[in-house]
Amino acid sequence: MTATQNRSEGGYVLAQTALLLIPLMIFAAFATDIGSWYVQSQKLQRAADAAALAGVTQLPDLDKAITEARAVATRNGLVDQTPTDNTDFDTGPLPQLEVTSPKAGVLEVAVKRREPSFLGRLVLDSIVVERFAIAEFTNDVYLGNPTSGLGTGTISPADLGMPNDQTWLALNAYCWDKQRGDLFASGFYSGPFAGGTRTCGPTPGQIATAPQAHPNPNYDPDAYVFVVESQPSSAPLDISIFEPGAGCPEVNSTNDASSSPRLHYRLYGPNLRTNHRQFVDTNSPIREGLLPTDACVANSPTGDGWWPVGQNLTVPGSDGGYYYLQLGTRNPDINDLDPADPFWEEIGINFFSLKTTRSGTSQLCAFTAADPTCPQLYALEWLPLWRELPSSEADFFLAEVPEGHRGSTMVVTLFDAADGVDNIQIADPSGRAVPFEWRYVDRSLGQMSGNGYFETDYAAHTATCNWAGSPGNPCLETRVYSNFNDHLVQISIDIPPDYTCGGDCWWKARYTTALAPGDRTVWAIAMTGDPVRLVE
Repeated sequence: MTATQNRSEGGYVLAQTALLLIPLMIFAAFATDIGSWYVQSQKLQRAADAAALAGVTQLPDLDKAITEARAVATRNGLVDQTPTDNTDFDTGPLPQLEVTSPKAGVLEVAVKRREPSFLGRLVLDSIVVERFAIAEFTNDVYLGNPTSGLGTGTISPADLGMPNDQTWLALNAYCWDKQRGDLFASGFYSGPFAGGTRTCGPTPGQIATAPQAHPNPNYDPDAYVFVVESQPSSAPLDISIFEPGAGCPEVNSTNDASSSPRLHYRLYGPNLRTNHRQFVDTNSPIREGLLPTDACVANSPTGDGWWPVGQNLTVPGSDGGYYYLQLGTRNPDINDLDPADPFWEEIGINFFSLKTTRSGTSQLCAFTAADPTCPQLYALEWLPLWRELPSSEADFFLAEVPEGHRGSTMVVTLFDAADGVDNIQIADPSGRAVPFEWRYVDRSLGQMSGNGYFETDYAAHTATCNWAGSPGNPCLETRVYSNFNDHLVQISIDIPPDYTCGGDCWWKARYTTALAPGDRTVWAIAMTGDPVRLVE
């Protein structure tokens, strides 16, 4: 090879290298820009996630949800160029943010921003990065049944328009012992009576003649709150109580009509958000009253036993909303400590029912796909029940557990699960008795009596029936009455990760007994885990 040939080929290589340097430099520039775009897209995704999680907690008030989502996105560096226009996401100046609610309890946040090129500017000056997040708010589990009535006992299904639920709602008088099934409304435990003489009063000093009686450490006259949920596009609502009078013969025939407790009610609302307890505790009632002792069938306004406590209640907003009914048996004047006041002479239990109906109608409805405007009624935190057991096995609706709670743990707390019942099972929507663990929890909430107490009782027990009627089934074996009377028990149920309920998500409690007794008890349900989660 000659020197001339070497110089010629060297020039070729130099030219080729120069030509290749251009795309190589472009690729190197884009590699740097792509890394920057990736980092910025991750920041954008986090902003969308944070906005969706914050906004979804404001539902069903979509306006508040949008406001909260936009505020959080702004704090995370994304300022919408047209924040008052939610319709120009695809056409407006960047950056853009769109907040929508594709279905109840779900909020979708889409964000879009232009990211500049740096080293690759000669070829591409910028790109548009778009991200979205979908957050879901899973409501708490409430206690009730599929209809808009609660505790409808033995009321005629023809009058209700639906089957009754074979349970009565029930509240004890302040002077009726807590051991008779009411954790909160009773003022005492271990008996307010001495030698047959009533020795009840508003202060501990009033029970000096009954040394065995002690003030109930869990006494809370405002504990029982019922929620009425109004659906979008629903008609105005009425709320009514069946036979709230003291000693009404149809419901309260076992009580002394001259001394049974009267019901005092407070109605709150309207509310757009799901902060139920906070709303009740921080707002004044829109209506309240003390129902008369003769509020029975014969004296009811329409002769059917139902007494209205809220009428023609308008839907709170375009997305529905809530009203609340708080019931108690205390003196509404909490500063009246005169022991001669008639409230301190009332004893026994008041059995009653609740319903919410569309104004102008008297019959119940069920919230289904066929009737999406039917209002719903449920107990907020504690459900006070009287259950009459007509046979050896009886179910009653406990709570609706949507599929969004899959993988969580359902914690059922019940008080005084004893009277004449051999065992209690918890059944899933298919009717299967589910396995669970149980434990006493009186210690953490105030120990009230000494029956059956040992240190090991506070450990978890596997639920197993030894009773001949249900051998091997998971159950709380309550036939040893002294072990459960006047005690709080907590049941823990693991909801499977693949839990499905096919639209019918109602769980039940099942009583099994060789007798047909009545049981006065109080129930509560809570779910573990964060109710707010990202779906996508």
